[in-house]
Amino acid sequence: MKRPIVCEGFYGDEVVPLTLPEGTRILRPPPPHAPLADVESAVRAALQAPIAHRPVRELVGPGARVTVAFDDPAVAPMTDPDFREIAIGVLLQELTEVGVRPGDIRLICANALHRKWMRFELARILGQGITTFWPPHRLYCHDAEDPAELCHLGETERGIEVEVNRAVMEADQFFYVNLTLTPMNGGWKSIVVGLSSFRSIRHHHRPFPTTGHSIMDPKRSAFRKILWEMGDLLTARLASEGKKPFTIEGVLNSETPPQIAAVHAGSIPEVHERTLSVLATQQSVPVTGQSDALLLSLPNQDPYSQFSTINPLLVTNLALAYSFGLYEGVPLVREGGVLIIHHPLTDTFDDARHPAYRPFYEEILPETKDPFEIWDRYVEDYAHRPEFLHRYRYAYGFHGTHPFFMWNSTNFPRRHLGRIVFAAPRKPEVAQWLGFESFPSLDAALDSVAADFGNGFSLTYHPTFPITIARVCP
Repeated sequence: MKRPIVCEGFYGDEVVPLTLPEGTRILRPPPPHAPLADVESAVRAALQAPIAHRPVRELVGPGARVTVAFDDPAVAPMTDPDFREIAIGVLLQELTEVGVRPGDIRLICANALHRKWMRFELARILGQGITTFWPPHRLYCHDAEDPAELCHLGETERGIEVEVNRAVMEADQFFYVNLTLTPMNGGWKSIVVGLSSFRSIRHHHRPFPTTGHSIMDPKRSAFRKILWEMGDLLTARLASEGKKPFTIEGVLNSETPPQIAAVHAGSIPEVHERTLSVLATQQSVPVTGQSDALLLSLPNQDPYSQFSTINPLLVTNLALAYSFGLYEGVPLVREGGVLIIHHPLTDTFDDARHPAYRPFYEEILPETKDPFEIWDRYVEDYAHRPEFLHRYRYAYGFHGTHPFFMWNSTNFPRRHLGRIVFAAPRKPEVAQWLGFESFPSLDAALDSVAADFGNGFSLTYHPTFPITIARVCP
C-alpha cells in the first residue's frame, strides 16, 4: 500500500511525522479569527451595551449582593493575561463605581464535580491581584457536596432535577464569566453543570441510548437540549424575583496558544447564539461522505489533566468523546468502520487528583465494560464512598463519579465502530484492558485496516488541533 503523504501529528508530548496512505483525507480548519487588539476595551463596551439585558450600572447599586462565577482552569487556559482575569477585573471596577462594596461580592469557581483548585492554580486564570486581594470566604471553589451551599429548584417537565449553588439564587445580581473554545461549552452549561451537584448532573451525564448526535452539534445535541431545559427553569425562578442572570462570554480563536476573538455580554441564550456563530465560521468544515477509517493522533493534554497528568480513562474520553465527536450530522467514519488512536498509552494515574480513576480501572473494568451496567451497579457507591468525598471536598481530588462520565462518553462510538485500535501504545496491555486492540506502530494499524477493507480503503485524518468540526453530509 503506497504511503506518500507525510504530515505531522501529536503523539503524547511529542509532535511526530505521520506517513499516510495515498488519498487520505486530511481535515484543515478555516484560518483563525484575528485576535482583539484591546480585550479590556471590548469587555467594557459589551458591559455598557449588553445583548437583551440592561447595562451593569442599571442592575446594581449600594447594598446590592453580587455573585460572580467563572469557568474553572479545566477550560482552555490561554496566554497571560487570561480572559477571566481581564473580564472579572473590569466587572469589579464597574461594580465598585456604582457603590457595591467588596464585602457584598462573592467570586465562585464553577468546578462542578471537577476537583477544587488551589490558590496558585486559580491565580493562573485570575491573576495575582484578584487572588491576593480576595479572602478565601469571598473567592472560593464550588462545593457540590455541601448541602448548605446548594439550592434545589425543582424539576423540569421531563422530571430533570435542577440544583445549583445557593449564591446564584440569593444574589441581587448573578454574573457569569465564560471562556468558550467549542460549541459544547458556554451558555447554560456553565451554570447548570458548573455550579450544580451530582443529584442534578446525573440526569445528563448518565449513559444514554445511542443517537449519534454529537455534543459538538448544538442543533441536534440531546445534551444541549437538557441543559437549556434546566436553564429555562432557573430563568423562571429568578424572573419571579425580578432577576435575570448576566453572562460575559469570551470566544477563543484557533491560534496556538489561543487568543480572544470576540466578547459578548448580556442575556445567556442570546449571547451564546452570537458565540456559536463566531465559532462556526472558525471551526466548521464541510465534508462529503464517511470514511472506512478515522485516524486521531492525540496529545497528553485534556481538560481534566490540567496541573496533573493524563491517564488511560482520560485518553479514552479524549479519543472517543471529544475527538471522535468533532462533527455535525453524522460521524466522519461509517458504521462498522475503524478508529485508529495514535497515542503512547500507559497506565499512569495521579491518585491525588483523580482518586477514583485507578479503582474504576482496576475494580470495575475487569467485571464489565458496558456503561449502562457500570452505572447501575457502581455509581452510587463511588458517589458516596467517604474517601472519595473527602478527597473531593478537602484534598483537591475529582469527584468519585467523574470516571463514570468519561466512560459513559464511549457508549456511542463503541457501538458505532467495528474496531477501535491503539497504534504504538507504550503499554499494549492497557489498550486490551480497556477493551481495544493494539498494534506496535501506525503502519501496522493501517495494514490491519487494509486487511479488512482492501488497499483502497478510505481514511480520514482529523488532527483535532486546532479544533476542526466536520459538517458531514453522507
